[in-house]
Amino acid sequence: MEIEFTECDIPIRNERTQALFPRSDIMNEERTHEELRCWWNVPFVDELSYVETGQIGVYVLDGATWDCPRRISEHQDVSEASAAASFYIRHSPIFRFFDEPYKPVAKVGHLLEMSSLINGKLGRPTEQELFDTMFSWLPEEVNQPVEQ
Repeated sequence: MEIEFTECDIPIRNERTQALFPRSDIMNEERTHEELRCWWNVPFVDELSYVETGQIGVYVLDGATWDCPRRISEHQDVSEASAAASFYIRHSPIFRFFDEPYKPVAKVGHLLEMSSLINGKLGRPTEQELFDTMFSWLPEEVNQPVEQ
């Protein structure tokens, strides 16, 4: 079984390929390093979401939810979803295409203002300190392409 891709090189999750995609029932810190290196910050088109919502979803495993890929958007068809995913990748400093190298990065800046505990007596952490605390389970970067 191989991953299928759209004309924009976006992976497609469907009935045939779903076993190759990130599971939706496991905490991110419990995922294997191989799964994280393969799918971290890689948007994909999910044809299976059509059954639930009547639209094709674009999802990404990026830590915004702790136990499943996050839905970024929904679209009328696969080509529209593919174009949206490609747009997100081109305009995000952390999203990447499937065949691009993995980097252990996550968006955390918005979290600095959210918690009184963070801004309380302990003082305000830097973005790197917050990332190191919240995403310590991400595997290290590797200098070779990830194979599925």
